[in-house]
Amino acid sequence: MPTTHPFPKAEAIRELLGDLLGRSVTVVAGDPLVLEPETAAVMADYRDDDGGVGAMCITDLRLSNALGAALTMVAPTAVEQAVKSGQVDAQNLENLSEIVKVAARLFNHEDFAPLRWHEVQTTTSELPDATNAFVREPAARRDYDVTVDEYGAGKLAILVG
Repeated sequence: MPTTHPFPKAEAIRELLGDLLGRSVTVVAGDPLVLEPETAAVMADYRDDDGGVGAMCITDLRLSNALGAALTMVAPTAVEQAVKSGQVDAQNLENLSEIVKVAARLFNHEDFAPLRWHEVQTTTSELPDATNAFVREPAARRDYDVTVDEYGAGKLAILVG
């Protein structure tokens, strides 16, 4: 099925994250990020002008905390503490929300309808019906292993409609 929105390249994701965090980031193809109903992850959706979901970024627990901590240069040990708690630290979630807002530009291209960041959720059970349906059946999906220098690695899934 053709997509109605562009798919960002791994290089574009790496450049965006590296520029925002001011540190080395690697982004390589990886195994799928598996989401169960109570999986701790951050799911950011991007919507078109009509409110339809056009794309999503999903980060696992480890990457959510690593990206959030790296943005404000919190001690890298805080990532491990948050992961052990099984939750995305509140400050890391706020920081990650800022990252995914900027990441909207990865999905926008002059030949496609514009998408804007809408919201983040932290468990699949909290997803609105339309977003949950999009997670189950996107037009296309790519999964990556992302490593943030000094902060660790985790999984990123990009879904487009």
